Amino acid sequence: MLWQGTKVFLRPLREGDFPALVRWNNDPELQRLMDADYPLTLEECRGWFSNLQRSPQHRLWAILESGGQLIGEVELQNIAWRRGEAELRIRIGEKAYWNQGYGTDVIRTLLTHAFAELKLRSVYLRVYRFNRRAIQCYLKCGFKVEGFVRLRRRGRKREIILMRVSRERFLGETPSVCAT
Repeated sequence: MLWQGTKVFLRPLREGDFPALVRWNNDPELQRLMDADYPLTLEECRGWFSNLQRSPQHRLWAILESGGQLIGEVELQNIAWRRGEAELRIRIGEKAYWNQGYGTDVIRTLLTHAFAELKLRSVYLRVYRFNRRAIQCYLKCGFKVEGFVRLRRRGRKREIILMRVSRERFLGETPSVCAT
């Protein structure tokens, strides 16, 4: 399955992508933005990927720029099929592609297929307040702020913004109303 945007292609992640993932996972700047525990070696990456492939609550895609170079990854995780919602996680790992609209194109491409093909009703995400670039991208894609969470992680106080976009908002649909 290959999904095409204006600037990117999304395809399922594969083992040949692992060296780039490991490189990104070990990058301190990317770690700060993602602030999660990702596999730091190829062996850990294989185990992580194997677990994700068995999970019906996860879908993971490689992000390729139009020439075919791997520049990042995007994931729908914590998919609640009955409720029709999932959490979005995106990473443009190749910094040469930052601030050029690739993230916006990835998210719009993913949301188009998440709502039309996967039949999700909403997609939500969490983002650190200091990540202004990502917040602007999410707002451009139709996400709205739903709330805030303050936490202490690794000895630092952090504020997380909770955002969501509905299928109707993204696709410009009018929700159907049942008349009684």
